[in-house]
Amino acid sequence: MTAQDDLLQLVPPPEGAEVEVDWPRFEEALGVVLPDDYKWLVERYGPGSFNSFLYILQPVSPFHPTRLVESADRAAEILDELRENGEKIPYETDELLPVGKTDNGDTLYWVTRPEVQPNSWTVVANGARNTEWPHFDGGIVAFLVAVLSGAHRVEIFPRDFQKAQPVFEGYPSPGARRR
Repeated sequence: MTAQDDLLQLVPPPEGAEVEVDWPRFEEALGVVLPDDYKWLVERYGPGSFNSFLYILQPVSPFHPTRLVESADRAAEILDELRENGEKIPYETDELLPVGKTDNGDTLYWVTRPEVQPNSWTVVANGARNTEWPHFDGGIVAFLVAVLSGAHRVEIFPRDFQKAQPVFEGYPSPGARRR
């Protein structure tokens, strides 16, 4: 079984959530090719949240804070400001690309090493109110499976984030074409 199969079994997407994305156009605007598992996740689940807490950033979203391009620009500014103020960040700004956010203001990043091999990128989290950078040695779909199943605990996430029966709640995405 793949991580995608595991996620579908663990947290079925809502009916009719599938969207089409013009990936070449979007990746050109972003300036980087994205991992295949992320593309699958976006196309299969669409915009929404896992356990009403964790949001995967989207190419198109009615909610500004969950748009990937805008979030990437803002995250780079914030990381640079933190560095200028003396905070120790274990990655260079250009090695981090946000992929998710939480209701608590935490951010999930891809560690974009090597940049030309996006399917080998791993995931790191950073809490809004701490300086921890817990790392997960896998892609975003494997991360979701591990965290939502309870196999992996992210210390910066609240304990009640993990549910016995995890859920995904979608919301409409204007501009994305439904399949």
